Parts: sequence; C-alpha cells; structure tokens
Amino acid sequence: MRDPAYGHEFRQARRKRQLTQVALARALGVSQSYVAQIEGGRNYPSPALASRIAELIGLGPPSEDEAHHAFAETVRRFTEKAPRRAATVERVRLPIVGVPVPGDEERIIVDLEPHGSVLAPPQLETVAGAQVLYVRGRSMEPRYYPGELVYLNPTRPPNPGDFVLALVREPRFAAPIGYVRQYLGEDPGHIRLATLNPKRHYAVERKALVSMTTIVGAGLL
Repeated sequence: MRDPAYGHEFRQARRKRQLTQVALARALGVSQSYVAQIEGGRNYPSPALASRIAELIGLGPPSEDEAHHAFAETVRRFTEKAPRRAATVERVRLPIVGVPVPGDEERIIVDLEPHGSVLAPPQLETVAGAQVLYVRGRSMEPRYYPGELVYLNPTRPPNPGDFVLALVREPRFAAPIGYVRQYLGEDPGHIRLATLNPKRHYAVERKALVSMTTIVGAGLL
C-alpha cells in the first residue's frame, strides 16, 4: 500500500527550488533512484535524512501514517514468499542502533540504547542480538547508500569479502563509533578493512576494535 502525499510534497518542494533529482540526490548524498522512489511514494527517508531534506528544501518529515505505510511495504517484501502465520502470532522486531555524530558525514555513535525498531525478516526472527542500522555517508557506494537499513547478525562470523559493522574506540567519544566496511582479513595485531568509494584498504589495531558484526541484508525505508 502506498501513500503518495509525502512524495508529492517532496517533488513540489524540489521543483520550487529549481533542483533536478540528480542535483538534490547529490546534495543529500544519496542516489537519484532513491530520490525518485521517495517522490513515487515507494520509500521514505530515515530520520537523519529527513532532517537534511528539511534543511535543503524546507519539507518536514513524513507523517506517522506515511512512515507506517513504508514499514508495511518492507514487511510485505520480506513475507510475500514466506509461509502464512497464525494471526495471533506477534512478529519479532529488531532494534535500530546508532545515531549520527553531529556534523559528521559517516561516523555513527553506537550506544546501548535502541532508537526505534523494525519488523525482523524471517531469517533473523530467532537470532539473539540481531539488530539494524542506518547507513551513513557514501564510502560504501555502490554496495550501500545513505539512509539504507542494514541487518546485523552477531552469530555469523565474517568471512573475507563480507560486509560488516566495525565498532572502534576513538578518543573523542565515550561510546564506540561504528563504520560500515568490507572485511578483508586479519592478523594477530590488526583487522583489515576496505571502503568502496573511494576504494581504500586500511588496518585497525585489534586493541581499538570493540566488535565486528556481519551484515546479512539491506533495504531502503
């Protein structure tokens, strides 16, 4: 089910400021197709992205009803091929972790508090500690885009080539700082990671690493 109200207002606000989809996408740090999906009512921005949209084109965040429709669409995609369940069974929800570092394009503060929740895809309903996270920045494009949700499975060790959420200690922050990265391997003293945009390999000292969780899926909300 789609509610095009927010998408229509989004399009009108963009046109009022004489911005193309490409120009606005570049300013927001997302893809042009994602902007088109918002305008078509097929996706809705994350809270952080909605705040950025408000700054750029003066449009407030989607209503609670519109956000509900977006979540419902994601649930439909995950469950349309799954066996039907009894109406009395309550679906498992996964906590959304992490908040953006103010003024930073990529860092994510990952504290102990959940910041909302989403329905779990079937493959994670029974996984203890499964979580979701909003991607920040453009360093992992074209694999992941800003505002995209990634699903984390803490019980699955990463293999070289997998994508992960790496939590590291940084002196400026009390809580761990999270980065979405590609895992390349490790040695006794270091974890080797990579970004895709630009392509860059680097090492994190093992003593600075708090945890590393494998990403097992993604989706736009």
